[in-house]
Amino acid sequence: MPQRLLVAALLAAAAAFRPPQSTARRPTLLRDTLGVEGHLNGGFGSFSALVFQNEELWKSLDDAVGYTVLAPNDGAFAALEDKVVQQLKDPRNGEVVMQLGAYHVIREPVTADALFESGGVVTAGGEVSVGRSTTGGLFGFGGQEDGGVLIGGAKLLNTVEIGNCLVHEMDGLCNPKALFRFLDVLRIPGSS
Repeated sequence: MPQRLLVAALLAAAAAFRPPQSTARRPTLLRDTLGVEGHLNGGFGSFSALVFQNEELWKSLDDAVGYTVLAPNDGAFAALEDKVVQQLKDPRNGEVVMQLGAYHVIREPVTADALFESGGVVTAGGEVSVGRSTTGGLFGFGGQEDGGVLIGGAKLLNTVEIGNCLVHEMDGLCNPKALFRFLDVLRIPGSS
């Protein structure tokens, strides 16, 4: 009889055990019924104009399996230099723009929590670093983790779930900054 009580006590203790909850502040998970394209067109105009240029990428995504979009908000585009914005709009930079958009799509649904725990993620464009955001400190040293997620240096602000797909609102672009060096590379000096 005492053995049964011990087993019952162990089972009760195991059921009551909960791992410590993280104090990290996670983005709000919202739901949207517009569909991914409608949501991006409605709330991320600058980004949708850029990312939907890559038609092959969008045709290859499977709504049934799901995917993730790292969608920079319009403030992220407003923070870019005017020259870069003009280069992104120039049709002669189409290949670089399509690659830039590919860095903002993950071919499977990845939650903010999964990103928070990862060290990096493989997007349709290539690998992007993932880190934890900090507040305070001086010149990047001595800050305290604030529970946020940085993807390619951009902070994840909110998440919207649309069917099996996730759209993470970002405060910046997630592509490697070196990609901007390829804008205007194929131009002949003096051409417009």
